[in-house]
Amino acid sequence: MAKMHPPRVFSGTKSPGEVEVFGRLKDDPHTRSWIVLHSLDISTHRSQLAGEADFVIIVPAKGVLFLEVKACYSVRRDQGLWFYGSDPVPDPRGPFKQASDAMHSVRRKIAGASPALAKVLFWSAVLFPYVEFSVEGTEWHPWQAIDGNRYRSQSIGLIALDILDHARSYVSQHPGGHWFDPGSNEPDSDQCEMIAGILRPDFEFFESPDSGAQRRKQELKRFTEEQYTALDAMETNHRVTFEGPAGTGKTLLAIEAARRGHALGRRVLLLCFNRLLGIWLNEQILDLHPGITAGTLHGYMLSLARLQPQPDSPSGFWENDLPNEAIDKVLLTQGGEYAFDELIVDEAQDILTNGAYLDFLDLILIGGLSSGRWRLFGDFENQAIRGDGRRRIDETLDHRLGNPPRYSLRVNCRNAPRIAELIHLLGGLVPGYSGIRRADNSIEPEIKLYKSKSHQVKLLSTAIKALRDEGFASEDVVVLSPRAGSSSAAGELARIAPDGLSELRLEASSHQVGYATIHAFKGLEAPAIIITDIEKVDTPLARALLYVGISRALDRLFILASEESRQGLLGIIAGSSPA
Repeated sequence: MAKMHPPRVFSGTKSPGEVEVFGRLKDDPHTRSWIVLHSLDISTHRSQLAGEADFVIIVPAKGVLFLEVKACYSVRRDQGLWFYGSDPVPDPRGPFKQASDAMHSVRRKIAGASPALAKVLFWSAVLFPYVEFSVEGTEWHPWQAIDGNRYRSQSIGLIALDILDHARSYVSQHPGGHWFDPGSNEPDSDQCEMIAGILRPDFEFFESPDSGAQRRKQELKRFTEEQYTALDAMETNHRVTFEGPAGTGKTLLAIEAARRGHALGRRVLLLCFNRLLGIWLNEQILDLHPGITAGTLHGYMLSLARLQPQPDSPSGFWENDLPNEAIDKVLLTQGGEYAFDELIVDEAQDILTNGAYLDFLDLILIGGLSSGRWRLFGDFENQAIRGDGRRRIDETLDHRLGNPPRYSLRVNCRNAPRIAELIHLLGGLVPGYSGIRRADNSIEPEIKLYKSKSHQVKLLSTAIKALRDEGFASEDVVVLSPRAGSSSAAGELARIAPDGLSELRLEASSHQVGYATIHAFKGLEAPAIIITDIEKVDTPLARALLYVGISRALDRLFILASEESRQGLLGIIAGSSPA
């Protein structure tokens, strides 16, 4: 596999053809030991103030190939002017001269920086991935033009090697090529690194952490706002469930629904199940207090009942005692102080299966659940990892809530496409996502198998380092596990290297990698997720937990799994149920 600089394609890349070529160059087995620079800015262009090369491919023992990609669906030359697709602006130079000029500019820079590299072969070519290009011209050799037929029928690595072989033969036989030794194995591996090192200052390898965070925030905001049509479509209905798999923007839609209710003068209660998500929701609507009350269902009930839970409170306290205490408090005050005009519930799948929770919500909503105004958002297909799943949710919706209108959300606006595909396979989504809005970063989720506890801790440390090397800030990386605290791989690594990781707390700023359970991180997301301690995937609960963990990742995903889980994971990736 080629060493790519930068290691991934960001969403700012306008050409889908370049994104595709990037992936093929990266994954082609013939490009092993190659160095490929994408979108090289040329500050010392020989005929322009500045220029750009789509791809600079450095091939050991062969040379350096400049590849210009014209990913248009039509190309024509009229009176010496080139036209690409529907773009009305002509190109007077043409793609072959553009690639040649870029190549000569960089070759001059390389030779000036290191005379020892002056005899390395440099050449150029043009790729038309979507059209048939069979025209002969005096400005290029036929083997310098790669059209769609050749591109689709042959390895990109073999095509590049063929062009460089033709170039070596041509230069060695040309009268002006006396400087070139066809028997030379230049550039060797050291020279390849030297060439890349000389060119490296002229382009940006990584976004800064701040730039990457801002870009992701803007993307997610823009893509989720496209989903606001769901709220518009259901506005006339007082009671609606919005259902969708992970990544379809349910949490941000819940916040927008709460904001809209507040704008209309309603007193709104916005609830979720998980503590970390509750903290985050409250931060998002701070400017709308006290018109909107936000947090977890348990937290709100505790505040009403004025109770302090014990660290070891049994599940019965949370599922029965607490809601009953909160109900008693509401009844004693006759409800007026705690009456809300509208109820918004995120993570509804974790709340709908508990009758005591529903009794409490029924009391505090004006009109109750049967006649009041509410919006429920949930992944009713795959995320019901508490209770006994979809059957009980359907019973609640049909019988207790009167079979309300349901709106299906199917566009993934959170995850990079290759992560979204793994979510699809793992969740067995039927139907699948109707669309994926994020651009493909050409990076596959990475699965690492561990043989022992110490081996997993080492793999975790290596994964964290790799993400930092890619430019991710520590706070952009979250480690998730089915296990809590010190029993997890992250807990063990934190014990060994306490400065590197800390338990995740959204209330406190941290410049460390955070770790938490998969349960605790439900409803949230992070640019990079590392999932650890995956021992098995052959039960519905194990798969549901893995599904939740995977779907938290925006851009990068590592899964650390035991050797024993190999077959199950292979089954998932192949699109079948694990054995």
